[in-house]
Amino acid sequence: MTRGVRLLYITYHENVLGSGILYTQVIEMLERLRSLEEDASIVLLSFMSPQLLWRERAGFKALGSKLENAGIRFIALPMLVPTPSPIGLQFFICLWLLPVLLTALYYNSRVIHSRSYIAGMLGLAASTLLGVPLVFDPRGPFPEEMIMNGVWRRSSVTFRIWKKLEGLLIRRAGATIGVTPEFRDEFRRRGAQRSVFVPNRTDTTRFHNAVREFRESGPGRPGVRCELLFIGEMFAVWNDPYLVAKHFIALLKHHPNARLRLITRAGIERALDYLAARGVDPSRVLHQSGAPQEMPRLMQGATFGLIFRAVDIHSMWSVKFAEYLAAGIPIIVDRSMVGLPVEIIRRRRLGFIADPDRPDDYRIVDDILASWREWSDRCIEYARRRLDVRSTSRQFLRLYRILTSAPQ
Repeated sequence: MTRGVRLLYITYHENVLGSGILYTQVIEMLERLRSLEEDASIVLLSFMSPQLLWRERAGFKALGSKLENAGIRFIALPMLVPTPSPIGLQFFICLWLLPVLLTALYYNSRVIHSRSYIAGMLGLAASTLLGVPLVFDPRGPFPEEMIMNGVWRRSSVTFRIWKKLEGLLIRRAGATIGVTPEFRDEFRRRGAQRSVFVPNRTDTTRFHNAVREFRESGPGRPGVRCELLFIGEMFAVWNDPYLVAKHFIALLKHHPNARLRLITRAGIERALDYLAARGVDPSRVLHQSGAPQEMPRLMQGATFGLIFRAVDIHSMWSVKFAEYLAAGIPIIVDRSMVGLPVEIIRRRRLGFIADPDRPDDYRIVDDILASWREWSDRCIEYARRRLDVRSTSRQFLRLYRILTSAPQ
């Protein structure tokens, strides 16, 4: 076996520069992986829209330099279309397979890690031709997501073809990644050779430093002020602005002076209109935006973070779950959430479960605020032990070693 892991990591139609989830789960994960194994050869190959590459060229150049300093090669290429149709998929794969093959051959990549479905098809074709293992990392059920966003119909030929391609990727990949235990188990039932649970984590050191600076410069606890924080793009089915607003209204019934802080790159008009129609002063809503690396600083001062499951799938393990805890912010979990994250919150006393239509669920807020520092410290400690991105890097490093040492 070649000394040191030799990895080609592929993303497609994902902005590695501006996406918080990609920053933590790809950029930071690869940097930590490189620090764990100095002999590792890591190449990040990202296909993005030509408009984005041109508009953010300075940022991508800076990102390339940053990764180069960490010992990672970054290659950004323009993609042709966001989602090829099934009819044009074969031509698309053949067209973009050439740069994937050339990159893998030039850097002698011994394992390919494909994030999401189209990157997975490219990775599968390359891994088959080169005889190297593929890690298929879907993170979410793409065909079902297209239905939820109103792009496809479940009865459509397009959906059925993509489900068949999904099954092919699951069966042919050397390993498939599930973001929740339920997702992992589903892959196993569908014939995955190896299925691994890898939750979304974060760099807890950055958050710990931000918490320390905030506490040293201020009271270290919110006092009588109460602030609900929500992070996420509020324009898709994933992050329902009305559900966020409903939770804030329920909180206001117990704390009339509470504030709502929304950290998002999208507009918040729908949430504001909903709140205004119910008599909530818009001055109680703070709208912020920032780059992924600024999140530890932006989140400081919030007293509660909100997570929910707006769609009926079991692949929900949001990055904000780890970030809230790492920032020392107890979590309010909407009753729509299920699975391991909810059990962790309940069992470890890192927040509480609430239904916005039952404001009495929020009575516990007073008890938490009375000992908020204790709750905050408990969140930080759990995140540092269980949700640090270094654990993800070690997990993937072990997986790559297993795959490259196994007979192909």
